[in-house]
Amino acid sequence: MNISSKLLLLLVAVITSASNPVVAAQPNDTNSAASSLYSERLQEMLDTTGWHFESAVDTKQIVKEFRANQARAQIEFSKPGIYHGRISKVVADNLGTYFIVDQGLDTVVTVLLDKYQASQWKIVNAKAEVGGVQSALEFAANFNKNQQMYFQCRKVKFGLGVYLTNCLAFPPIVKLAKFTPELNNSIDAAEHFEDLIRARASEGWARPASIPSNIAVTLQMNLGVDGVFTSINIAKSSGDKSYDNSVVAAIRNIGVLSEMHDMSPEKLEKYRSFRMTFAPNDLAL
Repeated sequence: MNISSKLLLLLVAVITSASNPVVAAQPNDTNSAASSLYSERLQEMLDTTGWHFESAVDTKQIVKEFRANQARAQIEFSKPGIYHGRISKVVADNLGTYFIVDQGLDTVVTVLLDKYQASQWKIVNAKAEVGGVQSALEFAANFNKNQQMYFQCRKVKFGLGVYLTNCLAFPPIVKLAKFTPELNNSIDAAEHFEDLIRARASEGWARPASIPSNIAVTLQMNLGVDGVFTSINIAKSSGDKSYDNSVVAAIRNIGVLSEMHDMSPEKLEKYRSFRMTFAPNDLAL
């Protein structure tokens, strides 16, 4: 599914989504793979935009800039940026989890959340600390409309609407921190190997239109010692060719699993040839 089709489905979901608030979920930081992947994404933020919430761009300004000069806006917002806006609605469906900001106004934007988010931020000795890491769904369940939020997003996409993509979301308290949080980059690659693959594949997965959520495809995969997939074959089809092909493409898009470099020869051999099963919910951001 191309980006225009994906954005169209998101627009329809936004218009038709229920207005009831999402029930709050409890924090869950038991998955060290999720914590490590979040730390990796947070490091990417620090390397690109830094911890500069004081210079965050109002999401309304994105729409205004696009109306003034579409070419200039495409260039300006094609790189990572930090934004702020007020939540109008929390949406969670088979396309992912996202916030609608300024719904009902002509400056509405959609904020597509990254797969993992930090919960329970606090400031200790002027340093930001993370209380836990949750899935985007669990994280979004803690918020209702009219709450102000900050977002660090990889880029802005323009189509039938304005979409902030691959976003980390932060409460206003983080603006008070003078020092960036410490990152947890340790992970047992062998123990959480399948979690790593699913998380990396989800970043590059293009969901085909109109696929059911109860299907799954099993892949037979071979990995080289350098962390690059040398072969990816369908061992058991889901029955939907477009879905099968989309999962194969998502795995290929991973590139290099650098965590393989830290694995022992014994554990590495275990994953030279292996099978994994993927359902749509495994890949939805």
